[in-house]
Amino acid sequence: MTNIFIANLDFGITSSDLEATFSQFGDVSYAHVVYDKKTKKSKGFGYVEMEDTDEAIRAIEALNGMDVNSRKLDVKIASPKGARPEKKVFEKKPFKKNFSSREPKKVYDKVSPRSNQSDEEPKRVLRPRRKRI
Repeated sequence: MTNIFIANLDFGITSSDLEATFSQFGDVSYAHVVYDKKTKKSKGFGYVEMEDTDEAIRAIEALNGMDVNSRKLDVKIASPKGARPEKKVFEKKPFKKNFSSREPKKVYDKVSPRSNQSDEEPKRVLRPRRKRI
């Protein structure tokens, strides 16, 4: 049994379309288009399992590079998960705020407009901030 990987599929292609296409070359035991769990849309790739290896190779040679809905198919024998190259994993660095370069925030005394103030030095009244829309 040969497992075939098909990439660059049109998003409208279904599993039955894959099975019909590959059944022209031989017996297809399994055909599946991969869908996203959240959006339920096609991810653009799928798998086909064929009984005979010679038929699978003929299907790969015939369909690889074929133009379907202005997209060139990439058809190849699927590799098992263990044989794939490892993906690069980037380590996230913790976010650190650096406030040492800033000047300290000025604090004003909250003064009501009716209080007894001297005319020499008016004090600032803090008002609530506007809400952003």
